[in-house]
Amino acid sequence: MPPRVVLTLLIVVMALSPAVIAAREGTPSGTLPDVASMLPVASPLPPAKPRAEGPLGIIATTGILADLVAQVGGERVAVRSLLAANADPHDFEPAPADLVAVEEADLIVRHGLGLDDWSEALVANAGATAPVIVATDGIVTISSEAAAFAAGDPHVWFDPTRTAQMVGTIAAALRVSDPAGAATYDARAAAYDQQLADLDDAIAAAVATIPPERRQLVTNHDALAYFAERYGLAIVGTVIPSLETTAEPSARELGMLLETIAAAGIPAIFAENTTSASVAEQVAEEARVAIVDDLYTDSLGEPGSGAETYLGLMTTDTIVIVEALR
Repeated sequence: MPPRVVLTLLIVVMALSPAVIAAREGTPSGTLPDVASMLPVASPLPPAKPRAEGPLGIIATTGILADLVAQVGGERVAVRSLLAANADPHDFEPAPADLVAVEEADLIVRHGLGLDDWSEALVANAGATAPVIVATDGIVTISSEAAAFAAGDPHVWFDPTRTAQMVGTIAAALRVSDPAGAATYDARAAAYDQQLADLDDAIAAAVATIPPERRQLVTNHDALAYFAERYGLAIVGTVIPSLETTAEPSARELGMLLETIAAAGIPAIFAENTTSASVAEQVAEEARVAIVDDLYTDSLGEPGSGAETYLGLMTTDTIVIVEALR
């Protein structure tokens, strides 16, 4: 039976559900603090003196990694992300220009954990001689039963403490590639780690303003497990029941999701910048809950979006999530 038919059959029952009615009513927010005001504004990092021989050329597979490299390296590095803003790393296909960029790089930074496996062939085909580091090496992951993610859920950046581990791995690689800049990299990494700690504390405080019974998430694809684990939220369902955005839900899965939304009194479904929200919009319409389609998950946003840096992505997503749930 097509997903749309299943959704239509269930909506009659769900529309009368007290849980759905309660979710629509929401929680009064007049006495609650403004979420944006709770989140920190990052102070400038220590200056980085440019290298006399020119910046270290670095290729990062994702925009999030590229931003972390830029934060640690400052003017001593010139970093390029293979993924453009809003691009989906799960189905990315490198272009010929990416091959050239990888071939000429002084250092290559991969994410690992199955997110950017395409980069392995890219590096091999380019005949690159630059060192390749995997930023997630050593990070304890949330386990996954999916064969493509045997090493665990790759979305580790949604926990700032795990992001700090990636920063440490990046700083260590920069020290090896550019020993003269070691003190600069250490100082900037330490300052950025403090920014991450401040962000972590602020997100926890913001999430704490959500009534406990409403700290539940339904997302478009399974990307927010680390955020939920870190800040005491529960992921009760996903439209695309996979860590990958390329999977498709069955009619049965969508029917079960609608039942979950009704039973749990879910107020909103969260969609994202890297994949189509059409099915999520359909589910939200049938369930008569809000669709929140401005999360940033697997990629940074464009300049001016507010999510063009890692700190901006986390700040933007926290505001969106907390304001939609409380």
